[in-house]
Amino acid sequence: MHDDTHATKKAVQSQFGRQAGWYTVSARHEQSPGLEILTRLAAPAPTDRVLDVATGTGFTAFAMAARSRSVVALDFTAGMVREARGLRDERGLKNVAFSLGDAEALPFRDGVFDLVVCRYASHHFPNLPRAIAEMARVARRGGRVVIEDTCAPEAPALDDLMNRWEVQRDRSHVRNIPPSRLRALFESAGLCVGAVETTAIPQHFVEWARRGGMTEADTAALRAEFEHASPAARAEFQIRPENDDLAFAWGEAVVLGVKR
Repeated sequence: MHDDTHATKKAVQSQFGRQAGWYTVSARHEQSPGLEILTRLAAPAPTDRVLDVATGTGFTAFAMAARSRSVVALDFTAGMVREARGLRDERGLKNVAFSLGDAEALPFRDGVFDLVVCRYASHHFPNLPRAIAEMARVARRGGRVVIEDTCAPEAPALDDLMNRWEVQRDRSHVRNIPPSRLRALFESAGLCVGAVETTAIPQHFVEWARRGGMTEADTAALRAEFEHASPAARAEFQIRPENDDLAFAWGEAVVLGVKR
């Protein structure tokens, strides 16, 4: 593995191993308009075999499990899998199994899943084209791949700013990309894009920074950048004061691809 890629993946394991318990109680990750869009576009059926890539603490897998035959929930971080397994057992779900593995080298045969989903994770993949190609590989012909994630603006300067802020918050962040780029990666992987839907995720700065595990000093410095952002950035990201906090929003894209 290339040294930079290896370092990034170790950072992901460290970050999410440390923060796994927080994600277990995160209502934002369990319930969001994006999850509703993903579920609608994915259209899981009672006979479907589903793979949830980078499952985190399992919220997407559990939503799929309620509507499908079986779900394999895969994650790169053992701490996340432990948290997700505990939640599965609390909820009494019998059709969810867990696997520890890498999104860029999925440990499954070709064409074994009817549906592959991935939510709030693709911006952590060092090689996103390879990960999408892997998701396409393990889907059967006519199967669906659906990715939901925060997305960068199409304007390059705002794209760079969003990603710089995310790296300051979370060193395991690789890159958010614009919806047009995600669509192109689906097509390159042999997936016919059936839908692209965008929405916005409301955020509150204090909670967002805490999720990244930032120090107090780093949090203060980054907050100052938000407060002094350009008019274009303030408009794009809906930055505004709210009580003692800052409210803002990240764009989100949900893309459905069907394997040719």
